[in-house]
Amino acid sequence: MLLWTRWATHKTPMKLLWTAEGTSSLVNQFMQLLLPWYVLSTTGSLLWTGFIGFCSILPNIFSSLFGGQIIDKLGRSPTMLGCEVTQFVLLGTIPVLIACNIAYPWLIGLIIFLTCFFDAPGQLARTALAPTFARYAEVPLPRATGVVEALDGIMSVFGPVLGGLCIALCGLYLSWVAVVIMCALIVLLSLTIYSRRNRRPHPNPTTFSDAWAVLKKDRVLRNSILFTMPFFILGQSWELLILPGYIFHHNHTPFYLGLLGAAFGLGAFIGALHFANTARKFKFFTLLTANYAAYTLSVLVLYYNFSKPVVLTATLMCGIPFGAFSAMISTLILLRAPENLRGKILGIFGTASYGVESVCVLGIAVFMHFVGLQQTLYMMAVLFGALIIISLIGRQKNDFWAETSGKAPLPPLQKVKKRKVLLLEYKPGMPPRRTEHIWSQK
Repeated sequence: MLLWTRWATHKTPMKLLWTAEGTSSLVNQFMQLLLPWYVLSTTGSLLWTGFIGFCSILPNIFSSLFGGQIIDKLGRSPTMLGCEVTQFVLLGTIPVLIACNIAYPWLIGLIIFLTCFFDAPGQLARTALAPTFARYAEVPLPRATGVVEALDGIMSVFGPVLGGLCIALCGLYLSWVAVVIMCALIVLLSLTIYSRRNRRPHPNPTTFSDAWAVLKKDRVLRNSILFTMPFFILGQSWELLILPGYIFHHNHTPFYLGLLGAAFGLGAFIGALHFANTARKFKFFTLLTANYAAYTLSVLVLYYNFSKPVVLTATLMCGIPFGAFSAMISTLILLRAPENLRGKILGIFGTASYGVESVCVLGIAVFMHFVGLQQTLYMMAVLFGALIIISLIGRQKNDFWAETSGKAPLPPLQKVKKRKVLLLEYKPGMPPRRTEHIWSQK
């Protein structure tokens, strides 16, 4: 009975968080295929497709920035629950509009814009919960974030395949209904996490000036974020524009589009799982260069229109370094950011990444509209080829991940001490136990 109580108290919240993250990732992957294909099928316009893709990214620029502030004021679990309920209600209106024959492209774009405004704060809240839940479950933080990225990867396998099959067998309308049902499941999971939360006093109030001060002082954290930004040049444009445009241009089926997304997701799953098991063996700059090379390869196989097995194999290989690096950068931010600034630093990172993605989605859509798919692919291959060279030249002597992987998550700045501290941790239903943490601040 004691063992069961320990499992229920410590393990269940982490498993619930992983389940909510996996289901949310499944919905996102499903939507990344359904949304562009719906717009492309109903309008036949890549420009409209790019515009609605832009609408799905633009609000995240602002909501990511203010998401950290909202989390600090409302708490992580309430923020997550509120955002998921709002998204469920908004997405539930799309099947209604389709049934009433009033699903105009601009109206769908408006709903997607409002829905995505609440996506980033909910995602930030789940990410901010990870260190606390991992500590209660006695799971190393690199493993916890690695599992999250592995779930994103495996859902990238099932999401596009499920989306392709659902569109082919059930049609676009029932596919939107399926999205609403999955959102309802996320709301139930978030409600369960909310009901099992532990109330805690809010940390000392902070401002974005404090977050900027940490970024200016911490060279590793700042430069890691800057080196990651070029990933988002292709980012959402890959799922929303490049792949649908490639499928549309060469008259392939939606199922093949789903297979391409699944191949990349399977690679990301393998990479993230490998990181979760052997995190300390990785190096930041080696993985960075490998990702730039993988992006170049993924574009070239489409540019030369290789056979389907070759394209699928190359896409799978490209996902492996991406999955490992995504887990690494998430862990690196969580480890180096002080607890009471974690939400704001994650918000700054999210705002920067979504800003790059939104500009690139709109820019690539315009570029594809005027010069065509092939010239766009050629431009992307040249760009990432140049980034490979830059990553090799800009390689630092001290590897960022090696400097970070031994750190424990930092408490609020006011409580950081350069000595060993004994903490008395308490969880309801469990006797007090004493654990050691060594905190350091460079």
